[in-house]
Amino acid sequence: MRAALLVLLVACGSKGDDKKPPAPIPTPDPVPAVDREALLAGKLPEGAPESEVINVQCRICHAVEYITQQRLSEAGWTKTLLKMKTFGANISESDVPRLAAFAVRNWNAELPDRVLVPGPPPAGALP
Repeated sequence: MRAALLVLLVACGSKGDDKKPPAPIPTPDPVPAVDREALLAGKLPEGAPESEVINVQCRICHAVEYITQQRLSEAGWTKTLLKMKTFGANISESDVPRLAAFAVRNWNAELPDRVLVPGPPPAGALP
């Protein structure tokens, strides 16, 4: 009986000396809070690597306001990004899902439409 118990304990690995604790499960990076006022003002989220891609690749052809006025689903953003690739946007195929997720997190149907506040006319403009 003792021999069977000893074999069972060894087989189950209950020795303890050579057993390492399980590796901790990595936690994903926290998603930064969305500054809705900045988004509604047409600004890109600061410090996000995706904002840098937008500044370098998308703003070659588009004003930031054109991008930030969109309210698309993830499928809509993905379709738009793939279309922009065909027009020459220099983004990799593997970056499309990450950029679409970033865009839908910031500019989706839940975000109200932008309200444009007219500023003063430029100096020298006709009344």
